[in-house]
Amino acid sequence: MGLVLARQLANSGALIGLLARDLDELSRARATIPAPSLVQLLEADVTVASQVERAVDALVRRFGRIDVVINNAGQILSAPFADTTDADFKAMIDVHVWGMLNVTRAALPHLARHRNGRVVNICSIGSRIPVPHLSAYCTSKFAQAGLSAVMGEELREQGVRVTTVMPGLMRTGSHVQAWFKGDPPAEFALFSLVAGLPGTSMSAERAARLILAASARGESEAIVPCTVRQIAKAAALFPNLSLAALRGVQRLLPKPGSRFAVQGQQMSLNPVLQAAVTLNERAADRNNQR
Repeated sequence: MGLVLARQLANSGALIGLLARDLDELSRARATIPAPSLVQLLEADVTVASQVERAVDALVRRFGRIDVVINNAGQILSAPFADTTDADFKAMIDVHVWGMLNVTRAALPHLARHRNGRVVNICSIGSRIPVPHLSAYCTSKFAQAGLSAVMGEELREQGVRVTTVMPGLMRTGSHVQAWFKGDPPAEFALFSLVAGLPGTSMSAERAARLILAASARGESEAIVPCTVRQIAKAAALFPNLSLAALRGVQRLLPKPGSRFAVQGQQMSLNPVLQAAVTLNERAADRNNQR
């Protein structure tokens, strides 16, 4: 998602700092962004505050200022609660909560300097709806969305607007990089199908346009697309009914099994499923997920 957002911002003429842990991955990503001379590569782990601070300093030295920060670093683990370990919860919280906090803190003095800064925090509809088999992910996303909302209220006094984004499933090719436990092949097949069908997911490019538009308008919260926004409203209005529906989903999911995590790119789909998720497979190639 971060790469798709960067492409759209580059098309608008923005100067971009692209941050990730792997310099080779950053170089591959840069080659897909228009006007690559306007992109600064920043090698850092968002969970390590000192690395983030050095990266932000390098960006300011090159471009002179920071106007917008998009916190998009993320991980996905699909696993039964019984197979989800303490380390899994910690890893998700480290990236989604501490990562967002570290980047925002490092950039805040620069964002506040011209009193028109923006912070865009990419959370998830999983921060509103407790999705079965995403216990570690939802835990971290609920915390992330709460922190983002508080930031939005407090940073407003410094001239910095915060947009908390809660997107539904997006066809970014994330199934390739996600991790799976319990019955990994079954979890992978189900996740790939739900995250890859047009009826249950939206294109990353459309999501990026909606996210950037909401940020430009200064919205405090953006749930995208409209269909997901209606689902979130229904869940808030009828919480018990919503939870009953999720219990029905839970009964259909694979049973607990192994605590050994397998990454999506280490598994394959049968030909029928492969054909059904063609759009997401293409997105994985296009968005540097391989």
